[in-house]
Amino acid sequence: MKTDALYLEVYRKILEDIKTGVFIRNQPLPAERILCDKYHVSRYTLRTALALLNQAEVIYTMPGAGTFIQPTFLTQPLTQFYSFSGSLKKDNIIISNHVVSYVMRPTDERLSRKTGHLTGSAVHELVRLRSGQGEPLMIETSYLPVKRFPSLDIDCLERGSLYDFLTVTYGFEIHNVRETLRPVMPLPQEKELLKINGTLPCILLERFTYENEVCCEYTKSIVRGDKYLFTVQLK
Repeated sequence: MKTDALYLEVYRKILEDIKTGVFIRNQPLPAERILCDKYHVSRYTLRTALALLNQAEVIYTMPGAGTFIQPTFLTQPLTQFYSFSGSLKKDNIIISNHVVSYVMRPTDERLSRKTGHLTGSAVHELVRLRSGQGEPLMIETSYLPVKRFPSLDIDCLERGSLYDFLTVTYGFEIHNVRETLRPVMPLPQEKELLKINGTLPCILLERFTYENEVCCEYTKSIVRGDKYLFTVQLK
């Protein structure tokens, strides 16, 4: 077999091994010697295939650290109001929610400063792990005033959208939304829930949702940094 055809074959085999999970995204590829043995090719042929994968942005190289597989990002535009459930469903991605914890508790001073709710007033604290195609994407902690939403159906929120539930059950209307994003390192318990091995930055996304100028939902989400790409188009 000609060398030029051989490196293309290796290129396709590595792509297939990435798709089938033999090689894990955002993890380093094995050493060149191991790959040469695996595919029964010379180092020259392997490097030619790797160069093609690099041009196609399938892999990337970090000097002194090795060659890594590019993660697959879910793109979320920020030019208008969105819900993660709606965005993922639109892309035909199967989503699931797992309620990690739920408690009704008084508003502390820190939460009061963020939301404007009176210190001591009752809020729902709902923590959910949100996944797409079976992969954990984010940990979402929502705070909702009990005065506006007297009770939550936890079973319903395991199955569907928080906004859909609030709209149907309480006639909730969203008039304004403010969001902030910044990079953070996940805590040990967050790494465990998100199945993060090693060091991986996440995104802290805070959302303040208003109805008639009153903050009726404050949500902070820890989003995997290798899963989401947030975009803004300016005109």
